Amino acid sequence: MKKRLLTVLVTGTILTLGALTPNVSAQDFDSQINSVNSTIANINDKKAAVNATIDSLVSELSGVQTKIDATQAQKAEAQAAIDSLKSEISKLEKVIAERNKRLEEQARAVQTNGARSYVDFLLNAENLSDIVNRIGVVMDLISANRDLMQQQAEDKKQVEAKEQQQRAKLAEQQKAEEELQGLQTKLNETFDKNKVLLANLSQEELAEISKRDGLVAEKETFQKRLAEEKAKAEAEAARIAEASRQALAAEVTNSVATATSYQSPTSRAASSATAATQTSNYTYTAGGGFPAVDPSYRAALNGGYFGQCTYYVFNRMAQVGTPIGHSMMGNAAEWPAYARSYGYSVSNSPSAGSAIVFQQGLAGADPTYGHVAFVEAVNADGSLYISEMNVQGLNVISYRTISASVAARATYIRF
Repeated sequence: MKKRLLTVLVTGTILTLGALTPNVSAQDFDSQINSVNSTIANINDKKAAVNATIDSLVSELSGVQTKIDATQAQKAEAQAAIDSLKSEISKLEKVIAERNKRLEEQARAVQTNGARSYVDFLLNAENLSDIVNRIGVVMDLISANRDLMQQQAEDKKQVEAKEQQQRAKLAEQQKAEEELQGLQTKLNETFDKNKVLLANLSQEELAEISKRDGLVAEKETFQKRLAEEKAKAEAEAARIAEASRQALAAEVTNSVATATSYQSPTSRAASSATAATQTSNYTYTAGGGFPAVDPSYRAALNGGYFGQCTYYVFNRMAQVGTPIGHSMMGNAAEWPAYARSYGYSVSNSPSAGSAIVFQQGLAGADPTYGHVAFVEAVNADGSLYISEMNVQGLNVISYRTISASVAARATYIRF
């Protein structure tokens, strides 16, 4: 009867294997790749913003340079005007010198006539007619001298005013140029900072792209290894099925030949009822009473890799009536964090029917991914009786007792 049961179980396993496809959610490669792609997209958005800032700075710098060029041109014009005024001043100085010469000549003319002053010049007149003539000469000289002096003062004042105006304009343009050059310096500093920021963002993008490529390669490698392990499991299942078939055939032959046993219909019915309600034959101190593990049972929602510990716990939880409602649970060591995020109870207190999570290295758990199992019962001494998969081989269900000291270091999830 045990051989017949084994044959049925193995056959069911083979049929189920054919319908399974790998589920990559346990390692969460796609989630990690999507996260990296999101980071890359975010970096690209930042780069676009920095490029827009750089373009704006280039435009501002161009405008400032244009203003600086215009100011320098105006300075050159003002300086040229000042130089021109200096030339006018030089000419005016010549005119003034000539005027002074004329005044000196007039004074010599008066002295030539023996007069020390205009009054003497008039008193030395020989007659009335001569006096009148001399008065006309004096008046002309006085008027001419006065005009010359006024013209000289006005010319000098006008030239000085122009020079002062041009120097004020030159100083104003010099100040404007200094302000524009200060603005240009600040804009250049901001421009350089944004170029550095853009370069750093580009480095971050390259690092994330490398990270994503690594994840893609790791995913492909893992899927390839999973496919190989699945193929080996199927081949092993086929070999066991064939051996079981041959053993069953031999048993049937022996039964027919010897005809040494007989079972009444009533006994067969009782036996069938017992098989239908089979539970583990382990004697529990607390908990237990769960349906016997059914290797052919498959959860409607399973986020674990076929044949791995996570895959088994998804199935076992669904079989005992507490299915896990989320396929995204990650590696075994990540289950507590995911469970908390979904609102499940996570603690260090063991209870029958809960999932037990062994962190990396605990009780022989995988040093990278950890391990998860199902608590069948809690013993009086604090030890646990658990069922699990992939401890003795891929897709192999096994049982063991966990000591109280190890149990105290594990994590428990109630679904």
